[in-house]
Order: sequence, then structure tokens, then C-alpha cells
Amino acid sequence: MAQNTSNKPKPLKPTTDEKRRKRRLAWMCGILGVLNLIALALLILLPYNCTGTYDRGGNDTTIVNDTTIIERRITHEEPSEEVSDEIDEAVEEEGGDTDAFMRFTIMWNENGRDIVDLDAHAEEPTGAHIYFQKYRAPRRTRCGGQLDVDMQSPRDRGVENIAWPSASQLADGDYEFGIHNYNNGRFGECTAKLKVGNKSFIYKVGYFKSSHSTRENIDARDIKPIAVVTIKNHQVENIKHIQQPVE
Repeated sequence: MAQNTSNKPKPLKPTTDEKRRKRRLAWMCGILGVLNLIALALLILLPYNCTGTYDRGGNDTTIVNDTTIIERRITHEEPSEEVSDEIDEAVEEEGGDTDAFMRFTIMWNENGRDIVDLDAHAEEPTGAHIYFQKYRAPRRTRCGGQLDVDMQSPRDRGVENIAWPSASQLADGDYEFGIHNYNNGRFGECTAKLKVGNKSFIYKVGYFKSSHSTRENIDARDIKPIAVVTIKNHQVENIKHIQQPVE
């Protein structure tokens, strides 16, 4: 008698190589679709990150009372002349020299939220290193350089100024300028000004930290280089911008 096999489950056919390939292709298409969506989202959000409304520490800096600053950030226009005048005013208020032939100035904490100890540094071709521990006013180098304005973690606008009054005293060689984050505190942005003769340059420097220095010993690797001025026969031979100056 023939057996009734209608209720028996049918055996599963083994998956073919073609089906495996199609399955892998479907997975790959799905992954690529997700990656494309992520890339599209980044492209949409990227312009907002470029406006400077957030610092590198992720802190929100959009609360700004001066709406003109917000407008400049959006249009990527930097008010270099206005900032230059503000720096000069800050130096003059602290009794610093703004008429010197060569001058390097840093300014920070205009918003009152960047209470850190930033230091201006300069090194002469003679080997003299000008900063808060050496050649602070009234002391001067053989080239006439001195730090005539020095501040430590100011509660409001901070400024430091290194100046060489006369070109006649300058030795031939490279004068290197930089900034050091002495207490390794967080800040949004620091502005630097380099004036040589009748030329001035403004630099914007974002947050950086000291990784090798201690309070007793400042490691040269932790000094953020800004620019190098080469002097020959008491005249400017070359200016090398390590940080891009503001147009």
C-alpha cells in the first residue's frame, strides 16, 4: 500500500552561491545607504561648525551681546583694523609701548569666560628669551626688547606686550614670536598682533594646551609659534607667518 506523504515537510533546498551573493549585495547596499545619510548630515551641519559658535572644547559661545560679531562670524569677515585698534587701546591702558618699531602683543578673555594665564614669548637671534620670567620691564635685552605689559589670569580682558623701541638696536637674525598656555586652562580664542615698522598683522589662535611644561620649566614645544621676523642691517628682510594672519 502506498504511503501518504502529503503531510510530510518538504526538505529545504540548500542556499545557492547566487543567493548568497545577492544577500551580501543587499547588505552592502544597506550599509552604503546609511553612510550616505551620515555624510549628507555632516555636509548640512558643517557650515554651522565653521562659524566659530563653538570652541574646540565643545563649549557654546553663541551668547554674544554684540550682534556685529555674530554677523562677522557668519560671513567669515574678520574686522582686523578694528581689532588692531582695540589691542593698541588695551596696551596703552596698561602703560605699554604702542609706538615701538617692532612689537608683539596678545589679547584674550574679551568675553570674560576665558580666565586663563596666556603668556607672550619672543626669542632674539642673540639667544635672549623674553617672557614673564626674563626681561620684564624695566629690564631690557641688548637689542632693547622687553615685556612691558604682563597679566596673570585676568578676570576681564587680558593683554601682554613685548616691544623693541628702535630699529637701530636690533641685531641681525631671526626674532621668533609665540604664545604659551601657562596654566593649561581652556579658552575660546586668543588674538595676536605683530607690528614691524609700518606693517601690522593680526592672528587668531584657537585653544591649545601645554603637554610638556611644568610651572618651573617651560618646554619650547609648548610655545605656539606665530611668526618669525628676519632683521638685516636694522631693516626687515623677511616676515614668515607660521599662523595665517587675518586678511
